[in-house]
Amino acid sequence: MRSASAPIAAALVLVLLAGCDTTQQQSARAKLTATRLLAGRDPLLVRTPDPAIRVGRVEIVRHGAAAAVIVELRNTSVAPLTDLPISVGLAPDRRHRRYLNRRGGLGYFENHVAAVPAGGSTTWVFTTHRLTRASGRPFAVVGAPARPPISSAAGTLPDIVATATSPAGPRVGVRLRNAAGVPQYGMQVYALARRGSRYVAAGRVTVAHLGSHAGARVKVRLIGSTRGAAVTVLAQPTIFD
Repeated sequence: MRSASAPIAAALVLVLLAGCDTTQQQSARAKLTATRLLAGRDPLLVRTPDPAIRVGRVEIVRHGAAAAVIVELRNTSVAPLTDLPISVGLAPDRRHRRYLNRRGGLGYFENHVAAVPAGGSTTWVFTTHRLTRASGRPFAVVGAPARPPISSAAGTLPDIVATATSPAGPRVGVRLRNAAGVPQYGMQVYALARRGSRYVAAGRVTVAHLGSHAGARVKVRLIGSTRGAAVTVLAQPTIFD
């Protein structure tokens, strides 16, 4: 059985070595990172939706056993919402549902939405490479944040700028710029390809660390067909103060 201490210790070191923030800030970020690492090990099933979150379009794109589920979300409240649990899957009929991100051992942000701005919207992506059978309508259920909250209440979200640097293809280059004074850990970057009104490809990547007022370049591998598609990219902050 693999020990939980190694990845947690690595995360703590990574956070505590970050810049010249106060000891209190470093400690809070280390605790948040460790809490998320542990939470990602447990199964998660969301049945009760958060009334503050409206789920818009939910689509799935596939390539062989690989699949990406794209979920459009809108926050109707007057405050940013963070660390939102989310369940996605396929519903072959009204009585049955097959959940795709229910099992334990997934990354924390494979069953949580990092952040949705106040009165704003975002798009979240789940990817899997083990969907051998797929039928039914894709669905998503977004729950309320944990009580007590895992992360601190965010008055505003850090400004992370993501720009596509390559055309549509199997891999999309993304340039990132952290315009805020808050370093990011485990930051989520999504790439989406649309042809007309339909999503035809999507992908995600986790950025282990992006320092405050710093930049980085990453590549996102897309699942689906990108021929003739327009690509958009976005980054969701995961550390808020």
